[in-house]
Amino acid sequence: MAASFAVLFLGLAAGLIAAVLWIVNDTQTSSLVRANDADIATVDNGFRDEGIDEAVEVTKQRLGSSDSVRALSRGAYILLEDRAHGKRFGNLEGFAPRLGLFDLTSTGSHILGRGVLLAPEVYLFVGRDTAEITAARVRIVKAFGWVIAGSMLFAGIGGTLLRVQLMRRVDAITRTCEGIIAGRFNERILIRSRGDELERLSVAINEMLNRISALLDNLRQVSSDVAHDLRTPLTRLRNRLEEARGGSVTTVDYAAAVARAIDDTDQVLAMFSALLRISQIEAGTRVATFTQLSLSKLLENVVDMYRPVAEDHRHVLSASIQPEVGIRGDAELLTQLFSNLIENAIHHTPMHTTIHVALQSSEDAIVASVSDDGPGIPADEHSKVLRRFYRLSRDRSTSGHGLGLALVAAIANLHQATLRLADAKPGLCVSTNFC
Repeated sequence: MAASFAVLFLGLAAGLIAAVLWIVNDTQTSSLVRANDADIATVDNGFRDEGIDEAVEVTKQRLGSSDSVRALSRGAYILLEDRAHGKRFGNLEGFAPRLGLFDLTSTGSHILGRGVLLAPEVYLFVGRDTAEITAARVRIVKAFGWVIAGSMLFAGIGGTLLRVQLMRRVDAITRTCEGIIAGRFNERILIRSRGDELERLSVAINEMLNRISALLDNLRQVSSDVAHDLRTPLTRLRNRLEEARGGSVTTVDYAAAVARAIDDTDQVLAMFSALLRISQIEAGTRVATFTQLSLSKLLENVVDMYRPVAEDHRHVLSASIQPEVGIRGDAELLTQLFSNLIENAIHHTPMHTTIHVALQSSEDAIVASVSDDGPGIPADEHSKVLRRFYRLSRDRSTSGHGLGLALVAAIANLHQATLRLADAKPGLCVSTNFC
C-alpha cells in the first residue's frame, strides 16, 4: 500500500512538474516573442518613414543603446539585409531568408526569432537566445527533484516509524490473542488512552474476552452445580428403586415406590427444563419477538393472578402501579420474571408478610419492584442468589432448585434491564430498572 501511494505521489508530482514547466515555458516564450515583435515594429517604422538607411540607423541605435545593450546581454540578435547589397547590419551572419517564427542555431546559441520582409527586397530577422528559458526549466526540474527526494525521504522515515509503532501494537494484540489460545484467559490488551482505531479495537477485544471469560466461569459453575444438585435427587431415586426391589412385596408397595420415583424424576426433569429455558433466554433468540406492550397492565394482571395465592398463604399482596407505562419486550418472559419474584416472596417469608409491587416511570428509567417486610437476604449474598442452584441455608429444606432468581436475572439481561437487590429494612426489595 505504501509503495502504491508512493507511485501515485510520484505520478501526481510528475503531472505538477509538467504543468509548471508548460506554464513557465509558455510565459517566457510569449515574452520573448513580444520583445522580438516590438523590435521589428520599431525597425519597420523607421524603414517606412525614410527607407533602408533609416532602418539601418534604427537597427544600430537598437543595438547601440543602453536598452539594446541589456537586450544583447539577454541574447538579442538582429539581421538586416537587402537583395542588392546583402547584409546591411546586424550581429548575425547572413543566411537564406525565412519568414515567420522559427528557431535558429548560431555560434552555439539556440535562437527563437521572427523573419519578416520590410519590402520585397529587404529582409529583417530579430531573435533572442532561449538559454534563459532552458535554464529556468532546468532549475524548476532540479527544485522539484529536491522537493520530491526530500518528501520521499521524510515519507520513508515517517512510514518506517509509523510501521514500527503500528506493528508493535498489532504484535501486542496478537500476543494477547495467542495467550488466550494457549489457555491464559486472564490476559488483556494494554489500553493507553490514545483514542485511535487500534485502541477502539483493543477495547472491543477486551470486552469480548471479558464476556467469554464470564461465560466460561458461568459454564464451569453450572456444570459443577448441575453435578452437585443432580446427585441428591438421583441418589434418592436410586435408593427408592432399590428399596422397592428389595422391600416391596405387594402391588401397592410397588405402586407407591413407582409414584415416589416418578416424583423424583419429575423433579430432575423440571430442573433440566428450567436450565434449558435459562439457556434459551441467554442465547437472545427471543429478542426477535419483542413488541411494544403495556408494563402497567402486565403487572396488574400478575398481581390479580397472585393475590388469591398470597391470601391462601396468609400474606398481604398490595400494588402501586403507575398507569400507561409502556416498554418493548416479551410479555410471556416479563410475566415469568415478576411471577417468580412474587412466588419467592410468598414461599420464603413467614405468614402475615406484606408484599408490595410497584411501578414508577421517570425521564431516566422505568423501575418495577417487588418488596416485602420478611427476613430478607444478607447483603453479602445478594449477588450469590442470582446464580444457578444457589440457595440460602435456611431454604435448603424447602422445595425448589435455586433457579428462580437465575431465570429472573436472565430475563432482565435479555431486556437490557438492571436487576438490583436491596435491603428493605426490614425485608428484601428486588427492583428491575428498564432504561
